[in-house]
Amino acid sequence: MTRTYESVIAKWMSKKNILFLTGSLAILVIVATVLYGYAVLVMTAVSLIAAFLVELMFAKGRKLPWDMAWMIYPLLFVLLVPANLELKYFWMVAVGSAFGSFFGKGLFGGSGKYVFNPAMVGLLFITVTFPVHFPTTLLPVTTVGNYSILQLMLGQAPGTYGETFRLGILILGVALMVLRVIDWKLVVSTLGFVFVLAFLGSLLDKGAFPNATLTLFAGNILLLSVFVVSDETTAPLSARGRVLYGFGIALITVLIRYLGGGAQLLGQMEGTVYAIVIMSAIAPLIDKMFSKSNVKKEVETNEQES
Repeated sequence: MTRTYESVIAKWMSKKNILFLTGSLAILVIVATVLYGYAVLVMTAVSLIAAFLVELMFAKGRKLPWDMAWMIYPLLFVLLVPANLELKYFWMVAVGSAFGSFFGKGLFGGSGKYVFNPAMVGLLFITVTFPVHFPTTLLPVTTVGNYSILQLMLGQAPGTYGETFRLGILILGVALMVLRVIDWKLVVSTLGFVFVLAFLGSLLDKGAFPNATLTLFAGNILLLSVFVVSDETTAPLSARGRVLYGFGIALITVLIRYLGGGAQLLGQMEGTVYAIVIMSAIAPLIDKMFSKSNVKKEVETNEQES
């Protein structure tokens, strides 16, 4: 039995899955509003409006059916907005959301057809363009040890709107995996390899590598593992390919974080973003490595995958 890229995307972009993903992101927005105030709602409205206008332009211009998953990407983008961004810079959120929707998704034909996650495209553009006002690393990995796991879990440490309440991300992530909205292999392999690599690094140089457990709660690795690494559009299809994909993201993330100045050398960009973009670019090559037919985006499925 074989499964193709088209069949996987059709299942992933089902009405049920879209509802669960959109609802999960909306819950994190609500929690962020409780933690950071009404500014979160303003930024969310701006992000949604900007993305909506881009979606409307493509839908009308190309006479395409409305993309039911359109809210996922602007909601995810606003969750990656640094919590210390002043409200007067709301237009940066509009630019980032519109850029990601236009260049990251619209030009490729919409959901399920893009090369890179649209939220990542918008985040990269806005961070590189406005690195001073729009940093994504508010809690350097070298200082994460100053906070307890409880503080990190409950959103009592610096970060972006969506990354700080890590307990909520964990609960939603487990629920999405149990409901088979996202593939556990992508999430678990990424987080698992980050832990293993950080642990091995600590054995070699304790000064450069903090506690491996705390590494999982630094930056946006948890948020992006659940909502971006799991993106079926950019991930390989085979089980082995997905594990390799997770390993690649973990390796690049750890290298950027802990060696050579990490995020500071990259405009304060969290290493996970670069790691996901790089591995998304080579995902088709990973598929070819593990595909018996050597056809892009087609693999043999095993009995455990349905």
